[in-house]
Amino acid sequence: MKKNKKKSFGQKLWRRATKIIPTGNMLLSKNPNRFLPGKWPTYYKKAKGCFIWDLDGKKYIDVSTMGFGTNILGYSNSKVDNVVSNFIKKGNMSTLNSPEEVFLAEKLVQMHPWFKMVRFARTGGEANSVAIRISRAASGKDGVAVCGYHGWHDWYLSSNLQDKKNLDTHLFKSLQTDGIPKHTKPPKTHKTSKHTQKLPTHTTGIETTSVTLLINSESNPEPVPSLSTEVNTISPAPSSSAFFAHLVTSMPV
Repeated sequence: MKKNKKKSFGQKLWRRATKIIPTGNMLLSKNPNRFLPGKWPTYYKKAKGCFIWDLDGKKYIDVSTMGFGTNILGYSNSKVDNVVSNFIKKGNMSTLNSPEEVFLAEKLVQMHPWFKMVRFARTGGEANSVAIRISRAASGKDGVAVCGYHGWHDWYLSSNLQDKKNLDTHLFKSLQTDGIPKHTKPPKTHKTSKHTQKLPTHTTGIETTSVTLLINSESNPEPVPSLSTEVNTISPAPSSSAFFAHLVTSMPV
């Protein structure tokens, strides 16, 4: 009996993509080779609630990354979509600023009274770099302790300049440093575990009088109860800073 080797439309499109897009797509988290090479649907044409339809019309329940982020309302929520559609009809950009930037900033400060101001960035990697620069400027120290994935900027990937395995436990093995200036000063800590309980064991040699901690809370496990205690252990000085980056949660409904 012959096996059906017919490729889906999504797989055919993926083969086209790999010829003109480096690695095939923009987000590593959505790369089909991380899931089921040669079989993963890859592309969708419709999404509603917790369901997605691929380019061949097959319907799936999304129990994966659910769009890689907070999506507790599900895809294409009618109430959200209606509001967004109304704003698009009015024009979604112009020379002037959107008042919603102020409204959202006020709401965030109200929800999180432990900070006084809000600054928006275009991407997570940019936000992390901004946080590092502000912390270094305020403290006068260059020390950075990292835990998790923080984007593709030079300050982060430079960890692998000294040892190509330094970031193996953060995202995937052997991240390349081609194109990163050799003089770039890497974070002081290396081989940091994703689990915050182990962070103190990896801070040898760092200037503990003032250090920037950049922590990535993982997408799926529950927060570690001892998180704040461990952070204070590593960074007890008043001039130290701690940032919790890349906070995402996936919750299909």
